[in-house]
Amino acid sequence: MIQRLLTHIAWPIRVLWIAIALAPNGFGVVAWILWASVAVATWIHHPISLTAIRCLAPIVVICSITYSLTETINTANIAVSTCGIISLMLMFTAEYGSTHVQAGAYGNERRFMLRIPVPVVLPTLITWVLFAVGMLVLETAVQDKNYALGIPVLIVDLAALWKFAPQMHRLSRRWLVRVPAGWVVHDDLMLAENLLIRSHNLSSMDFALQGTEALDLSGLTRGVPIQLTLREMTDVRLSTLGARLLKTMDALHVQAFLVATTRTPLN
Repeated sequence: MIQRLLTHIAWPIRVLWIAIALAPNGFGVVAWILWASVAVATWIHHPISLTAIRCLAPIVVICSITYSLTETINTANIAVSTCGIISLMLMFTAEYGSTHVQAGAYGNERRFMLRIPVPVVLPTLITWVLFAVGMLVLETAVQDKNYALGIPVLIVDLAALWKFAPQMHRLSRRWLVRVPAGWVVHDDLMLAENLLIRSHNLSSMDFALQGTEALDLSGLTRGVPIQLTLREMTDVRLSTLGARLLKTMDALHVQAFLVATTRTPLN
């Protein structure tokens, strides 16, 4: 049953998200704008939509839960909070991420999202928390009609969004891609340029063994990475962050490397 749910994951998320709006939720103008933005994004499968959903939906759910805790606890409040939490859990599954990422593919591409490198998790979380706090403060200021606070906070939030959005969207644009010519690692977080491996140069592709000496392009993330072994050495150009994480030069000549996908490309 769970697998069937994940196969058609978009519809449960849409239904749960609409349920949040139909029940008492205490939303103000800001929360409604965020809710509507997420609602639209759930109907448009694309990497940009995935970024919007995963950045904005948690803020809406926090608003819903906060309202439930500040009001008399009843069945309706519990139901709204539950719908929000379940929808949020589904939005962060590998299956849902893959649905959006694959929808933006070109031609015969098959995209596999890459896991977030562990060293990037905390800075990303801190950045999101600061953005979320700004939006919650703006929501409170608007509801209280405190425009002396709301206008400066709005300006700061827009400036933060301008800086914050591209950084977050980079995490939705990290893929291992199957193309007619072979495989491409599309990851401007770890790489300075895309890494193309042509089919004739790919010797093997399998789960990495413990202690492998292959170049770790996974960014030290969780899970068992995939190892691609080549017949001939190839050039890999690392980004500044990639070189710093791997403690090596930004240009390397390698014959094997690792990536960590959210769904296995070995099926």
